Amino acid sequence: MNRENPTIYDIASEAGVSIATVSRVLRGESSVSEKTRIKVEETIARRNYRPSSIARGLTSKVTHSLGIVLPKLLNPHYAMIFTGAQEEARKNGCTVSLFPWASLHTSAYDPALMLADRRLDGVIVCVEYLPPDQTEQLLSSLRELRKFMPVVLIGCVPPEYDFPAIINNNAALMREIVAYLVSLGHERIAFIGGVQEDTDALRRDVGYEDGLRQAKLPYIASYRVYGKATPEEGKKALDSILGHLKKEYWPTAVIALNDLVAMGCQLSAREHGLRLPQDLSVVGCDDLFCAPYLTPPLTSVNPHQQKMGARAVQMLLNGENTREESDWEMVIRDSCAEVSKK
Repeated sequence: MNRENPTIYDIASEAGVSIATVSRVLRGESSVSEKTRIKVEETIARRNYRPSSIARGLTSKVTHSLGIVLPKLLNPHYAMIFTGAQEEARKNGCTVSLFPWASLHTSAYDPALMLADRRLDGVIVCVEYLPPDQTEQLLSSLRELRKFMPVVLIGCVPPEYDFPAIINNNAALMREIVAYLVSLGHERIAFIGGVQEDTDALRRDVGYEDGLRQAKLPYIASYRVYGKATPEEGKKALDSILGHLKKEYWPTAVIALNDLVAMGCQLSAREHGLRLPQDLSVVGCDDLFCAPYLTPPLTSVNPHQQKMGARAVQMLLNGENTREESDWEMVIRDSCAEVSKK
């Protein structure tokens, strides 16, 4: 800790207290014991610490500045959420600062340490699915962050996260996709992408299995392949399915985690000599800008990302403490067809 410009975290660490305690000392609050106050003040003087805006207690003043944390900057899905948040903030005379969450899955990463020292009126955090051992860590960090500013969550928000949130009901989305494919006569329906999730009622795997059950179709483990949300992973996953099964057991339809995965699935299908959509129907999710321009144009689900971003800003500015589900709709294009009668 020999930084020329120490932060509130350095002071807290050296004094052996929390950053919230340092902040209370700087604000002159009486809730801090005399012994702790002296220790913190001596550390501040020794390190020649210049308090940040939040440490000086300036977060009680309106700064017209918001933050948004996105886990993947290169995924257009998140870019659309940011666009919606930025436009809504502009309408209300605010700015939005973008914070990448590239290290979300590392144990050393703490979102509270990244954001608590910023002069913000509130922050929007887009949450992805996390393994169980990381969920509690993230929740603890978000609760620490909430001591300094309002927090609104977007996305795959577990029920134990006690925050205002806009939640994706991915289970209902999957049930509708499965029902649509079943209406076209499909019985062998694969699902590609994503992590192996828990049994939260809103999760994709729950909806996928529910949809199959409602159609009286069996769950076939070899049709469910997990993987990252990229075209490369989509191609790799479908390559694996088609490479390990006899042709008579190949799926006739694939649900992709998102449109990027769907792109990889389309490439894999062609390399295996399948006609799209006659031999294989493909459904994506997120309805990205590229979906209408793929060959064939991709059937997808539009989750109204810009609307989500705008609504999250409204919740921050209005001080709303609600949890609500996001809207979505199927967009039917030419990548799906009825099962051919042989």
